[in-house]
Amino acid sequence: MRPFSSFTVVCTVLGMVVSGSCYRVEARGGAGDADGPEPASSGRTRAAPTQDDSGTRVDASQGGVTIASGVNSLTIGARMQFRWTVDDRDQFDGDTTGSGVDRADGARSEFDVPRMRVTLGGGAFRPWMRYYFQFDFSRTSGEGDSKIKDAIFEIRPTGQSYRILAGQFKAPFGLQQLVSSGRQQFVDRAVTDAKFTPGRDMGVMLSGTVAKKIGYEVGAFNGSGESTRQQNQSHLYAGRVYFQPLGTYSLAEGGNDAPDQPVVHVGLGARGGKAIRGRTTEGVVQDPDNQSAYNIELGFKAPRIFATAEYFWMTDEQQNPDPGPDIDSRGYHAQGGYMIVPETVEVGLRYAEVDGDTRVNDATLREVRGVVGYYWLSHSLKLQVDVGQISYGAGYGSLSSRARSGLPDFDNRLVSNQSLSDRQFRLQLQVAF
Repeated sequence: MRPFSSFTVVCTVLGMVVSGSCYRVEARGGAGDADGPEPASSGRTRAAPTQDDSGTRVDASQGGVTIASGVNSLTIGARMQFRWTVDDRDQFDGDTTGSGVDRADGARSEFDVPRMRVTLGGGAFRPWMRYYFQFDFSRTSGEGDSKIKDAIFEIRPTGQSYRILAGQFKAPFGLQQLVSSGRQQFVDRAVTDAKFTPGRDMGVMLSGTVAKKIGYEVGAFNGSGESTRQQNQSHLYAGRVYFQPLGTYSLAEGGNDAPDQPVVHVGLGARGGKAIRGRTTEGVVQDPDNQSAYNIELGFKAPRIFATAEYFWMTDEQQNPDPGPDIDSRGYHAQGGYMIVPETVEVGLRYAEVDGDTRVNDATLREVRGVVGYYWLSHSLKLQVDVGQISYGAGYGSLSSRARSGLPDFDNRLVSNQSLSDRQFRLQLQVAF
């Protein structure tokens, strides 16, 4: 009850201090937000804004609730995901010797609420001052089981094409990672995501556009991961540059929001410094291991059509606590879809591969999935069903724990030198406003 009470106090205070239009953090590489409420589709019933004698306006037409007075505004939104997963894994267990070895395990069914989030965003005091907070009341990671996902203070100078962000937010690396989990074409991101991309961290970032076709983002972060304080003397540095020659490419997957004319996104990303998400050896303060990674990102949207692909390569230094050879890893994913019923029903396919250590033979992780999505109100109200297979090469079990970092859990598989294939069914309903 304590977290709920604290949240109530925060909402009350902000509602008294701030009261525009629905605020959304500007999307990187396009329109939209990092993980905020989805704009309403044309089919949403719109309530007329109300205004009291003091000039304060209340508007619920965009799916959230916005209170605004002059340059001060507060928009409250929420997003919930309800998921059912059925796993059918080869050797899926932790059998001890003599208690189930080599026996079929069967399927496992699981119900889950992977995300249940509340967002607060708007402007305060000056036209160029913005803020955005996102709280997760489902499971999270970090010190003290923190529920804070985003805590952003933004300076956006009037009439300028750049902005400065400070706080906790997504480091600029990986196109699919920068697309909100609520705007994915599949139930969740590809297996490449957790392996190569930093995700959220605490730091500062400069971003902007040139001639409305070239964009850039560069930032410095702790590198310790979400809601985790600095652990040593190193930092994570990340940046990306992208080109959109035919118009704005919005940060949302799928073809339901495709523009009338084709748009193309081409980008390059790089990061270096501390190993991501707290993977640096704990207790090594003076000289932590470093990681360098690069990626190529591609995106395409046209009426009823969507496609995206990324390629990653990464070098993981091993110097602490004991020196060892660098680990080189590679990975890519490609996916696309077609709206068989415009703006409503979409089918899609995905293929992804990750080599956790290029020195280890036959250790490739492969993902193949198909998806059917039904959209009532774009990404605000949708039902997704995907079916797929994760395959492990015979040498996957020989990878070091460092090489498997960020990859699916191999569990206690009592097999060696054997290829395995896990099949998975996922159904997810999302409601966002």
